[in-house]
Amino acid sequence: MINNKKLNIVRNLINKFREFEIINEDENIKSIPLRGYDYETVISRIEELMEIMSDKVKFGVPSDNKGYALTYRDANGAIQKIQDINHYYLGKGEEVKFYCWNISYAGSWDATQSLKEKIEEFGGFGRDVNMNLKKVIEYFAQNPEDADNVRSISISIDSESIRKDAASNKKPAEDPYPQPTGEESPTADTETENQED
Repeated sequence: MINNKKLNIVRNLINKFREFEIINEDENIKSIPLRGYDYETVISRIEELMEIMSDKVKFGVPSDNKGYALTYRDANGAIQKIQDINHYYLGKGEEVKFYCWNISYAGSWDATQSLKEKIEEFGGFGRDVNMNLKKVIEYFAQNPEDADNVRSISISIDSESIRKDAASNKKPAEDPYPQPTGEESPTADTETENQED
């Protein structure tokens, strides 16, 4: 039989620690630099990519100002959306950065794996969640035969308000061992049975 007082103490400590983590993460938001490029640099990179890529390449850009959803557009549409998002954040007096987080490839699974291996031999494009677009441009400029295999390039945004919003939406995880109450307790019957013996 579990001692309920001790269990409650442990639950309270865990919940207090989760609250501490959320507060601590909120304070760290300002200390971690935003990832990605400013809007002028990312637009410049898209223009450079389009000099070596097929016209059918789509760019996944945020469809809202928080980056929660993507819309796929051609290069000109992506550039326009990036300018619109930058204008929105300038109006708020806040810095916004743009980063590449995914490149998807056309073709069969084997062809895609072969291309990914060639890219890794080249040295890769950096971390998956923040790819270096300069390396992407460099690779496909040296290997133009592979440029036709790129289906889309996904770009997202990072700002202080997005980070604060994400931190405020974090809720402490539900207790894996909820406190039984009254008649709902499966142990309530066994406790009374044991007392009768």
